[in-house]
Amino acid sequence: MLSKIVPVKNVARLNDAGEALRRRPAGMPGMGLVHGETGYGKTTGVTWYANRCNAAYVRAMATWTPSAMFKAIARELRIQARGSCAMMMEDIVEALALSNRPLFVDEADYLIDSKRMTESLRDIHDMTTVPVVLVGMGGIDQRISHRKQLTGRISQDVRFLPADLEDAQTLAKQLCEVEVREDLLAQLHRQSAGSVRLLVVGLTRIEQRARSQGKSHINAAGWGRNDQFFTGDAPAATPPAQLQAVK
Repeated sequence: MLSKIVPVKNVARLNDAGEALRRRPAGMPGMGLVHGETGYGKTTGVTWYANRCNAAYVRAMATWTPSAMFKAIARELRIQARGSCAMMMEDIVEALALSNRPLFVDEADYLIDSKRMTESLRDIHDMTTVPVVLVGMGGIDQRISHRKQLTGRISQDVRFLPADLEDAQTLAKQLCEVEVREDLLAQLHRQSAGSVRLLVVGLTRIEQRARSQGKSHINAAGWGRNDQFFTGDAPAATPPAQLQAVK
């Protein structure tokens, strides 16, 4: 198996939204929201895009306080965290404004209930004009809907969706070093319920099976009727939705 980011539809939507934030006209709000259920590739996609555009990327934790959040952002920006939260905010704003780096906050579910942390991120956006993107689980969009000052600044809303069969084909072609025939790939896709994580696990096991048999390709018969692609259950599928621009 090759190790690389594959441009499935979720990643393509994320890239388009990120570029729209970076290139937006002056005066247009520049906050973003990326959300979806576990296994759909959010963190992998966001990490890839953050590296691609040299963004500052931090991961929120359950123990975060406003001070802990500022210190984490300061470390990512390689600046010395000093004094009070107000002083750290000043330093972070200055560093982001000078570097023009976007800021991504993963696992943002941990801080959504804290008005001080969410409003501080809004302040960072307002004072620097750099994109500030929150990344969270499915339902985070509903949890922040009552924070009108925050949601009014979200101009790109990217919902990560279950991978479709075309995505599974793209993953197989770009990651596997053996040919996975359509009947086997369709079987894997059904059992994965669109989880990119489980698709990759399944494709890895399929490739290992083909190599152990000395084959350059493998189909459903070669895999076996009762063999498992992965351990555990796939996530419940969610209905499709499209990338939305919140106005």
